[in-house]
Amino acid sequence: MKINLKKNILAISVALFSFSAMGQTNSFPVSGNVGIGVTAPADLLEINSGTVRKGITIKGDGTSGVFNDLVFTMNTKPAPALHKVNTWIMSHRKDGYFTNSPIGESSLEFYALRTNSYYAPLSFKSNGDVILVSNRNAVSGNVAIGTTDTKGYKLAVNGNISAKEIKVEATVWPDYVFDAGHQVLSLRELEDYIKLHKHLPEIPSAAEVKKDGIALGEMNKMLLKKIEELTLYLIEKDKEISQLRNQQLKIEDQESRIKRLERLLEKSAEQ
Repeated sequence: MKINLKKNILAISVALFSFSAMGQTNSFPVSGNVGIGVTAPADLLEINSGTVRKGITIKGDGTSGVFNDLVFTMNTKPAPALHKVNTWIMSHRKDGYFTNSPIGESSLEFYALRTNSYYAPLSFKSNGDVILVSNRNAVSGNVAIGTTDTKGYKLAVNGNISAKEIKVEATVWPDYVFDAGHQVLSLRELEDYIKLHKHLPEIPSAAEVKKDGIALGEMNKMLLKKIEELTLYLIEKDKEISQLRNQQLKIEDQESRIKRLERLLEKSAEQ
């Protein structure tokens, strides 16, 4: 009887211990490392998958908006201050918080927490789009390639760019050059300007381009304006040439008549 009682007490103790172990949080000493597939881990967590393709999987149904998060933060955070960032988050979302994706579509979104808003939302949509901006209360930065200074531009590249096509949107296109009231310089005025400044009006000089570069949209607009003005010059010159040609034809006709009259006079004189 006593033996059975001891066995029952032992069984109950084991069951309680097992239940407690299943529900508890595992903790490791702060000085220790964890190794998976390695016997002497050199970092807090070191994984060696060997010659087999393996990885780390995070699963979960999450909340109504998020599947799961990966958070990077610090133990000792500075005192709260406006725009001070101390936490970065990589979020696997289902609500398209920064991307405006339809509810239920998966997106991976990177951002930093700041006072009452966010910094630098970088998002990957399920359709393959990469988004670097958000209409949420977020501050979107600029992108630099080959340089650390964007000079305030949304995209700064220190190097060459290869593309099949670049689309530049312009709000004002210089078709106004063909309006009846538009005035262009005379060719004499244009010649005087070129002699003085050594470049066309409204076109930056070589020194300005070397210093500040050119804006493709603005430059294309100005070049088109010059082409349209050149077209007006050509039309005007064509009219002048046509007038000169008509005058030349009249002169030739008059010369022909004069010659006929001279021949008639010569014949009359001979008789």
